[in-house]
Amino acid sequence: MLRLAWLIPALVGTVGGAWAAEPITIGEINSRTGVLAVQGTAVHEGIRLALEETNARGGIGGRLVALLSRDDEGKPERAIAAAEELASHQRAVALIGGYGDSLVGPVSEVADRSRIPYLATASLDERLALRGNRFFFRISSLASYAKVTTGIVLEVFRARNVAILYSSTPGASQLARRQKEALEQAAVRVSVFEPFAPGLSDFAPLLARVRDRGADVLLSDTFFADHLLLVRQMAQAGVAPKAFLGAFGMEFPGVIRELGSASEGLYGTTAWQPGVYVGGNAKDSQAFTEAFLRRVGREPAPLAMHGYAAARTLLRAIEAVVAGGKPLTGEALREALVRSDVETPLGRVKFDDNGDPLFYERVVIQIQRGRYVVVYPRERATAGARYPAR
Repeated sequence: MLRLAWLIPALVGTVGGAWAAEPITIGEINSRTGVLAVQGTAVHEGIRLALEETNARGGIGGRLVALLSRDDEGKPERAIAAAEELASHQRAVALIGGYGDSLVGPVSEVADRSRIPYLATASLDERLALRGNRFFFRISSLASYAKVTTGIVLEVFRARNVAILYSSTPGASQLARRQKEALEQAAVRVSVFEPFAPGLSDFAPLLARVRDRGADVLLSDTFFADHLLLVRQMAQAGVAPKAFLGAFGMEFPGVIRELGSASEGLYGTTAWQPGVYVGGNAKDSQAFTEAFLRRVGREPAPLAMHGYAAARTLLRAIEAVVAGGKPLTGEALREALVRSDVETPLGRVKFDDNGDPLFYERVVIQIQRGRYVVVYPRERATAGARYPAR
């Protein structure tokens, strides 16, 4: 489904006023329906808040910033169609959004052909940054996931036998391989290393291998819904590793809500969420949370910050182009993004030569007494890790 233009604030009294100038159009592509609707909606809400704040301050150079939102429904062909429409027909100055590389990858190719920047909000496939696409930038990267998930196994758990189950998606597969290499280099046995198709309904055979091979730790490189099913089927099958660590989506509040007491002791990773400030600071994070509460009526999901930080960075680059008196072209905006160095509640956003973030960080969290606490790295921990978890 295509979303109509979203303008903030409403265009009241624009004739002859400050908003008479043509708005600056940004194209957003996210999954607002389909299997990734929860993730895409969270990203969208963060992007929308950043634009709202900019327009409330007077826009950029006296021009309103308009967001044209498109729903890719979690389907690559819809993402491609939306990107082509926004770039060619709507003449968006840039594209933003995206959760999952099967959607981000195709959009990045359209942006490259159209010569406009694309700032992806949740992308991990390392190949995307190595294709020579000068217009591709992203907020997240794989390296921090690998660093903290293997670091806690080696430094805190000191496990000798680890199982890795992973979704057969690009980012998850790459993370699993990096985990396996790092653990085996440290003489840790990886007794189970198995891929599975996203949306698998029966994990019993895989969990039987985890149990039969005596794994102390289960690293689950998959997504929110798969984690919920895995944890439920672990209980049914009597599989009880000393630690279950899910790489993606375990930070979502829905984990505690859906699993209840079964969520106690589970591990995940996060870059930001209310009360957890990894790369940013408490003051800015609290301001974002309060603004989000006023706007949406509930606390932001962790992915909302990825959308917010990406939009803040893109808007700052647009401001730089306009302030420099240059035409707002794709090339000029790309150059401004290359030079970007922006402090956000997510942390410092600056890109390397491939468009990857230089300072993206994640930490390991554990659910203790029904709330999330940071347990790794030690210098950022707010509580000690409970290991074994139960």
